[in-house]
Amino acid sequence: MNADHEERFRRIAEDYLDRPGSDYAELLQRGQASSPEGVEPEEWRAEIRAKARADKIRVITIRHGDRAIAARHRSVPKDQELAELTVALERSEILRGVVERARQLGHEIGRWLRHDDEGIAICTRCPARIYVRFHGESRIVDGEALDESCAS
Repeated sequence: MNADHEERFRRIAEDYLDRPGSDYAELLQRGQASSPEGVEPEEWRAEIRAKARADKIRVITIRHGDRAIAARHRSVPKDQELAELTVALERSEILRGVVERARQLGHEIGRWLRHDDEGIAICTRCPARIYVRFHGESRIVDGEALDESCAS
């Protein structure tokens, strides 16, 4: 992996692992948060919603199995909706293609960690990584999971 991409990968991972003081603080800082393991998801969702109501912040919460997820609700002006949706769909397609490319080398890419216009992922079978940056019309795709066969 290119040294600059390696550094960005490391920083994104560290920022994610360095959780702020609480789940609500994480939601405010990152725009999203997930319930910790072992916490009752419905109670966690209720607590997040209550704090958001008190701060007059719009959030969306969902339950996913034995976990819960919260995200800040952001509004998109009507005249920008199509452009926003198009960008999101294009990014999803690119990430699907990257996952397929890694899968052809034997890697299993589970989930992506997004940060602004960047994303990182790690093979669930070996330590191979992927770094992706979207920047306007161009993109950067780098990582061992795209160049080397899975070690497991």
